[in-house]
Amino acid sequence: GQQAFQGSGNTLGGGGVTSSSGIEATSAAAAAAMERANRATGAGASAKDRQLNERRQKDELIGKIEAHYSGMGKDPPFGLASSSLDALKKHLDHVKGQAAATAKADSRTAAAARVVRT
Repeated sequence: GQQAFQGSGNTLGGGGVTSSSGIEATSAAAAAAMERANRATGAGASAKDRQLNERRQKDELIGKIEAHYSGMGKDPPFGLASSSLDALKKHLDHVKGQAAATAKADSRTAAAARVVRT
């Protein structure tokens, strides 16, 4: 029969990383991932990379803030998306404090109700 493929191909997992180079493929992959992460946020990052990273952080903080408000049965404040990253971090800390205080008050109320019932 005739060969379906002609020429030379590359071996999967190869790419010059061999055991004789002293670096395992998993270590090389981890190092490459760290380098990409540093490039995306560090001194070598483009303005677009930094902007995307900040947007991701803001989206994550907004999600956490909205989850806390939902857990307290309240609506989140209007305009969270237009807040700065620092303002969102401070607001999340504030909301966490409110949630903890509410939980503590609820546990005291439940304890008082148990005392009254007995």
